[in-house]
Amino acid sequence: MSRTVAIEYRGRAFWAFDVVVGVFAKHLIDVAAPLVSGSHKSWLGEAVAQWRVNAVISDFGFFLDENWSQSQIDVLIELINESCRRLGERDEIPSREIEGWEIFDDLRIFPRGLSTVPTRPVIQLGRGIIAILDGSLPEAPPGTWWFYTVEDSPATIPMSR
Repeated sequence: MSRTVAIEYRGRAFWAFDVVVGVFAKHLIDVAAPLVSGSHKSWLGEAVAQWRVNAVISDFGFFLDENWSQSQIDVLIELINESCRRLGERDEIPSREIEGWEIFDDLRIFPRGLSTVPTRPVIQLGRGIIAILDGSLPEAPPGTWWFYTVEDSPATIPMSR
């Protein structure tokens, strides 16, 4: 299983540490899941199902559907903002708690030896996802990708050749 996750949307992309993506996805799922039975049932239900997989299996990237309408993107941005707000209520999340989250079947987020995960970089990842969705993510410096990790993000990593 890869330690990095690709996040791509309409020709733009960046990378993120899988633990940060898993923690973010869990919080996004918590905010989005109650809406699945409402007017957003079809597309949001599919997205939540994909995010459950993405939270625990990093090899698949992070699901953002390039065919979502602007109104669906607007809803998603609201959900991400609420997820970030909730994450901001804490400074960090202990790994023991993360390992206890039931995300998808019997699979759980693997914290890769971290004792805690700070929430600030997870929030920064959420802001990065909003920026890729609304087109405001700046280009990374030449020869690099943006990379969201457990440190203040984004940092850059070199593009592989």
